[in-house]
Amino acid sequence: MIVSKRFIFGLINLHLMMGCTGGNEMCKASFRGTWACQPSWSQWGGKCYKAITAHLPWAEAKEECVKMGSIMVVPQSQEETDFLVGLLPTRFWINCNDLGQEGTWRCEDGIDEVEFRNWESQQPDNWAGIEHCAEVRHAYIGNGMTCRVITNALPYAKLQSPCTTACAS
Repeated sequence: MIVSKRFIFGLINLHLMMGCTGGNEMCKASFRGTWACQPSWSQWGGKCYKAITAHLPWAEAKEECVKMGSIMVVPQSQEETDFLVGLLPTRFWINCNDLGQEGTWRCEDGIDEVEFRNWESQQPDNWAGIEHCAEVRHAYIGNGMTCRVITNALPYAKLQSPCTTACAS
């Protein structure tokens, strides 16, 4: 039986694309080889986002993201912040805190420190000595907030690495 090289390559390519999506619910492949986010996710800048409106304290929101195979979002530009504010109410948790050292705010997007900061005027102020986690409020990155807020907890966003990178790993 003679099988064309083109057909074999097509089967291998399709197999890789289908296998790639098996462990990554955020990313799906089309037969044309392009990647897109799943229907419940929104795509922007090569990343997939999912707005979740669960009301949780910061640490629980972060852990929930991890359980779902993602990380809590850290906007890296004003354009990204504007996109996220369009997905979520005007307040939501971001992956920034000064829990390690008071006054030294650390914002991480996975393993990388995020340099973009756009604190609201007079923020962070560590009001009453209890604000150690950050939220996006009124399209600003950064308003210090107590990490244990429950009754007034904030929605959170999930970030998935660019689909092509996530699926290739």
